[in-house]
Amino acid sequence: MSAQQHLRNPGGNRFASNAANPPGNRRDSIRKITVLFTDVVGSSNYFKAYGDLAGREMLRRHQELASQPVIEHGGSVVKVLGDSVMAYFTEPVEALKAAVKIQKGFRGNNNGKDPRDQIRVRIGLHFGEGIVERGDIYGDVVNITAKFLPLIQGEQIAVSQELHDQVSGATWARFERLNPSTKNEILKRLVIYRVDWEENAALDPAVMTLVVCRPVWSLARENFEGVWKSLLDKKEGLWSQTPFRHFTLSDGSLAILFKKPSLAAVTAHNALAFLKKHMDRNSLPLIPLQVLIDTGQFMEAGELTLERFEEAWAVVNPGEISITPAAFGGITVPDGVEIVEPHGESGSGLYRLLPKGEKGESDSLLFMFQNAMVRGDFDHCFYCGDRRHRPVDCPSKQLPEVTHGLERLGYLPLEKINEIFFGYVNSAQRPVPTSHQGANNALTPQETAALSFFELKKVFQLRFFRMLWNSQSNHWNRITAQNEDPERGGLIWIGQDCIRVSNLSQAETVLENALAKFPGDFRALCANGFLHIEKNDLRRAKKYFKLALENADTNPRKIFCRFLLSRLHELCGETAHAEDHIRKILFMDALCSEALYVDMINKFKRGNRADAVRKLRKLVDGNRIYFVSALIDPELARYGSLVHPELKSIMKRAGNQADKLSQIAVEEMEVIERVLGNEASEIRTPRSYLEKIKELSGEKGYFSYLDIIYYATAIIQSAKRSHERGRIKLNKAYGRLQDRIRAFRKILVNYPYPSLLGSLPTDIAVVQKQVDQIRDVIRRNAIGEFKQALTQTKDLARVLDKLEFRIRRLEGLRRWIAFGTDLLKKTLILEGSIAFISLLLFPIVGHYLNFVLPEFSFSPTSIWKYQKGVLVLGGASGLFLAFLMSAKKFGDT
Repeated sequence: MSAQQHLRNPGGNRFASNAANPPGNRRDSIRKITVLFTDVVGSSNYFKAYGDLAGREMLRRHQELASQPVIEHGGSVVKVLGDSVMAYFTEPVEALKAAVKIQKGFRGNNNGKDPRDQIRVRIGLHFGEGIVERGDIYGDVVNITAKFLPLIQGEQIAVSQELHDQVSGATWARFERLNPSTKNEILKRLVIYRVDWEENAALDPAVMTLVVCRPVWSLARENFEGVWKSLLDKKEGLWSQTPFRHFTLSDGSLAILFKKPSLAAVTAHNALAFLKKHMDRNSLPLIPLQVLIDTGQFMEAGELTLERFEEAWAVVNPGEISITPAAFGGITVPDGVEIVEPHGESGSGLYRLLPKGEKGESDSLLFMFQNAMVRGDFDHCFYCGDRRHRPVDCPSKQLPEVTHGLERLGYLPLEKINEIFFGYVNSAQRPVPTSHQGANNALTPQETAALSFFELKKVFQLRFFRMLWNSQSNHWNRITAQNEDPERGGLIWIGQDCIRVSNLSQAETVLENALAKFPGDFRALCANGFLHIEKNDLRRAKKYFKLALENADTNPRKIFCRFLLSRLHELCGETAHAEDHIRKILFMDALCSEALYVDMINKFKRGNRADAVRKLRKLVDGNRIYFVSALIDPELARYGSLVHPELKSIMKRAGNQADKLSQIAVEEMEVIERVLGNEASEIRTPRSYLEKIKELSGEKGYFSYLDIIYYATAIIQSAKRSHERGRIKLNKAYGRLQDRIRAFRKILVNYPYPSLLGSLPTDIAVVQKQVDQIRDVIRRNAIGEFKQALTQTKDLARVLDKLEFRIRRLEGLRRWIAFGTDLLKKTLILEGSIAFISLLLFPIVGHYLNFVLPEFSFSPTSIWKYQKGVLVLGGASGLFLAFLMSAKKFGDT
């Protein structure tokens, strides 16, 4: 679908639809309406008597006879409820006329027919406040009408007191009060009138359908005026049946009134077909004609009144047929046309008729108003290219150095960009923000369009010269990225400021003095060049810019001078010289994006289109601003069939990537929260990025897509880092658990008293199985299970702590057993040795000592005394020694 099919108005208007709002949600959906109900009398008996097929045909005929008068008188058929039709009107008198016409239609249908072909209906009308939304109506006004309808006889019309008060001035109608018997308290309080009418009364609808065909002269007067005059000369050939009246308005618009709404859309379609056939499609990407169809009262005292249309033109797309909801129900859709229903978010509330499946150059264009932005009676402005003013009056001189117009535009969807530029080029006085307004965010859409347009050629403007004023940087990109330098002044500064405010005589005096005082000064020479541009003396401007180039002391200043000279040569038709300056700029700085952009345009002009498209793609990949520049630049209007498909492909690719990565980012964010927890400090930044993605997702602008890609990629990278940290942390925890289990198993395998182990081997085996599950999580890299696995490692560590306590107790028991065993063994050995010495060796030693030492007499009595002493002291010493030896061994282990 082409871009012109998407124009929208963000503001409210009379034609705004309430389709996006549920019933009762908005006060402005409550309106004063007249509700009409028809009801077939005896429909159940009809079905019983004649069968379902005849009954269905009868209901179809009822719907047909009841609906047509409703539509003719500006009403809207809301529902067909079995044997009843519900409709509503905004004009009470028209509702009553429609009711009379319905009864007359059924009388004519029944006249002279067989009873099975006759249809008798009753009609009830009531006036009051109702809710009109989503193509339906709600409220007491509906309920009351439905309740008093059964009280009416066949072939009668009854109205409530409220409607009677609205239509009592209808001289062709007579009202007779009814007193129906009913037990319903609500109906008892109602005052109902039966309506009779004069058979010959004129019931022509005051409400008619109006088609207004309005040329958009700001888009293409010179290319369209002749074709439009040709249509006006042959307009009678546009309609198959003569309309009620038609008018040619002072602005050239054609207005056609129809009593039969069905003719309106066909006539409008014929008008567009005529224009399309006779227009030069190479000169215009769209038919510069707005077509609006509405239903209402447009004649006052025999004169056509169109005040109600004024606010609608901002939302009617050129080259399309737009239809208000009030008129839509009665139109006949021409062959080969499809209906586009209004979208609640757009705020236009208009139906649109578009050629079905039409393909052509305009369908590939994303933006329609390049040429319209620079149409005018003057030569192209040096500063901006517009032909509506001379350089001396160029609004760009009043703008601050940095405005971010293209940046703002890049976040808007294509249909919104078309919308605001349609308003911009169609306004009598194009809005231009002041310096103060441009510095803040409180800009109207049309002011954003203005800033964007003037940024296209910013490098040729006086405000860019101010950016270079004091800079000594030797890098062009640093100059273009810097903000305003406040430390500026002096004689030359006063001279350029006089140029800014178009005080050229004073500027000339000041700059002459400046050159006399500072001969060869770059700034003075440049300022004199701008002065002669303002005076439309391009030859002398070239001279000063050449002198400025010769005296420029930094690369950025030299590049700037070459840009200015290139622009002058281009305006003078000296294409070769202009291109030569751009080539020299690229030789000085191959990354100068402004020069690359101009070189790309030059390649298009030379016919080297494939290379130009490649350069465009590379430029957009390097700097997203050039997507917007290429989209709206009037210099590329002639090459829209090449540029816009490429931009469309770039945007589609970015949109697809944004959708894909944002979905991944959401999934990764869920995983991060599961791994780290909702309160972890590491997720604050990715969570803020996710919120920004949600904010940007509804904007559908190219920059929005790129930002979504950036934020989504940042979340994914953060998730990867979190995953890696989680994996490392889990690996370490798993390693610690595994090491402890190995140590426990080694102890159990070497434990000398297996009967004392109890359930320890089984418990350790259970823990080992759970640790193996953690190992499986690591092996599978199941990131979503990391947090649970880490929690499990902590639980298992606590379990191992308890098992370790049990193992330590067992190990302590083993050592005490070993100590006791060793003590007993050493005690037995020592005590046995002492007993052997005292009981066996001691008597023998004593006997031989008697021989060796006769003076010592060792009698058996004295020897036993000594033996007892050795046994007592030796036994105690042996026991003590055995304890010390065992205790030392116990301590060493």
